[in-house]
Amino acid sequence: MKLGYSLPERLCDAVTRPPFRVQIAFDANWMEAWRFAPDELPSSDAIQKTLAGREADVAVEFCFKLSDGRNFFFGQRRRGLEHDRGTLEFVSRALACAGADDWRDLPEFLSRLEDAMPLEDHIGKSALCRTLDNIEIGITDWWKRGDVVEVWNSSTNEIPTYDQLSAQLDGYPSLQTNDIKFVCLEFNFQSPLHHWFGIEISESNYGIHSLQAAHAHSWLVDGLSTFKVVG
Repeated sequence: MKLGYSLPERLCDAVTRPPFRVQIAFDANWMEAWRFAPDELPSSDAIQKTLAGREADVAVEFCFKLSDGRNFFFGQRRRGLEHDRGTLEFVSRALACAGADDWRDLPEFLSRLEDAMPLEDHIGKSALCRTLDNIEIGITDWWKRGDVVEVWNSSTNEIPTYDQLSAQLDGYPSLQTNDIKFVCLEFNFQSPLHHWFGIEISESNYGIHSLQAAHAHSWLVDGLSTFKVVG
């Protein structure tokens, strides 16, 4: 398939269904995010009341299931001033892209998100998933509270080997096994607004999430190869 975005083709092929959940977080506090199903979106009045006084740092995240049953999410953040009505527009227009009726595939979903950006932000087309800044591994929704390891950043052109990745993660037992939530590999983009996508890289068994380093490295290589990083 021809991709309109710099995304691993394997990823686009694995995202075959619309998001099953949407969540909104303030000041990156995902543990206390506002969560709802795409067919149960809050009203504009409810969004406005919830945003009131908290417009300075708001993020919207869309949660998907990959074809193998693992989790995938895409998020974007708007930073501004309190009482900035542009944030209400940013959130409302993004939520409108979550519906199943308009779903076709992941690249088309990202295109609709771009089109939904507030005009005053001057984001425009070709905004999302273009220039990769860094890649991190952490526990989902626990970024500000738990261990987070940066496994690549744009200052290097080298793809870590499996042994290098494993060595980086060895010093973080909380990422090896945890009873909080699944571990994910997160690709971060800072321009023209902070946005990211994350892929589940752990296996869950009776509430215990165990890191699968080989799975993490496979997605790391696919992602960095897509973004023109050479090994």
